[in-house]
Amino acid sequence: MRPTGQGDSLRRPKVSKYSCGLVVTVVGLGFCSFYVRELLVSLAVFSLAFGVLTLAALAAVIFWWASETVANKTGPASRKVLAFSRRIIAAYERP
Repeated sequence: MRPTGQGDSLRRPKVSKYSCGLVVTVVGLGFCSFYVRELLVSLAVFSLAFGVLTLAALAAVIFWWASETVANKTGPASRKVLAFSRRIIAAYERP
């Protein structure tokens, strides 16, 4: 038995029997609309494209990091090539 005054403010919300059916009907009709389907396909295509571009950029950064690590662990000839590539990159960064 619970004491009086506790739990009285928590009431179960009254949901109509037909509200779930109405929501399902509206969503179902929305998916039947050509414009909604077109927007969903566009969202999927652009999400996929941006995901591929992100993975390509990440792969480029990892490849650059790996090449720097290999060049630092090898002899002086690789360090000269690394210094040369850094000078070329610095030349492109200048306005």
